[in-house]
Amino acid sequence: MPARAPRPWQSIALGTAFGGVAVGIRVVADTLLGGNVPFLPMFPALLLAAILGGYVGGAACLVASGIGAAIFLLPLAADTLAVHIGFWTAGALVVAVAAGMADSVRKLRLSEARLGEAQAQLRTLVGELAHRNRNALFVIMAIVRQSARNAASPAEAEKLINARLEALLRAQDLVVQGEGGTDLHRVVAVALAPFDRERFDIVGPSFQISADVAGGLALLFHELATNAVKYGALAAPQGRIVVRWAVEGQRARLDWVERGGPPLTPPSRQGFGARLFEVALKPQGGTAERRFEPEGVVCELMIPGSGSGADTVDGVIGTPFSEAAAPQAAASSAVAGVAP
Repeated sequence: MPARAPRPWQSIALGTAFGGVAVGIRVVADTLLGGNVPFLPMFPALLLAAILGGYVGGAACLVASGIGAAIFLLPLAADTLAVHIGFWTAGALVVAVAAGMADSVRKLRLSEARLGEAQAQLRTLVGELAHRNRNALFVIMAIVRQSARNAASPAEAEKLINARLEALLRAQDLVVQGEGGTDLHRVVAVALAPFDRERFDIVGPSFQISADVAGGLALLFHELATNAVKYGALAAPQGRIVVRWAVEGQRARLDWVERGGPPLTPPSRQGFGARLFEVALKPQGGTAERRFEPEGVVCELMIPGSGSGADTVDGVIGTPFSEAAAPQAAASSAVAGVAP
């Protein structure tokens, strides 16, 4: 039985053919049966036509076989009228029952198929949720561990932890509102909201990014802006920061350029902040490069778009964590002067 009933014209053709074949068989068998049971072959034909062609196919078969029987087998007359009425009544009942059962079976099969699809989607959703929960836990653990390790006091550690977690939460809120992804411009705006927005020049087109990329960018922007407040362009009244990006195929090239800040010297050692810039976007196919120029910090990011197909690996938001790699990959570091 087909998954769906054929189109009306197909059902009519099918029913008419079944009715014609049934009448033909009965005419051929007339030499054996004589005038007895003139409608015998019609009922299997009605059953098949109703199952395969639905109500329309069954009705077409009933009409074709009834007319054919009246012409070739049992002409209408006063003494045969009751037989014809009995056939039409019984035939209509057969069509109604068979077509109804066939329709129910089709609907049941369709429901089972949809249920299977829903279960598959649910399994995918549960797996994705577990993946994101695992990522979030690693990120939080790493942020807490590294902030506490590099802070000068418990109060400073609390401040760093809260600020970094808030940056991550703001990015996740954007992702939820955007049903799994968001626009780069919104991530930049939300991540830099706690800072003096009048000191930023933000220029760039619309560009969709995935949830994992948004989380990594939120940490990077928070790290850059925090360091700018303490040691960079935002530490001087005339300092400004330009954030601009352009779309290059499936990626966006973003430049963070600080100017007008105090003289800047590269840090003497590479800490967890440097590691963050190495791995925050790497699992999704992006890159982040930071340079300490005399005029100020310059950071170049290559950001994968949501359609680039590279953003579902485990981790920080990326590959599976080892005990040594988790803190470095997920957490924002202490400020540049302490652990860049």
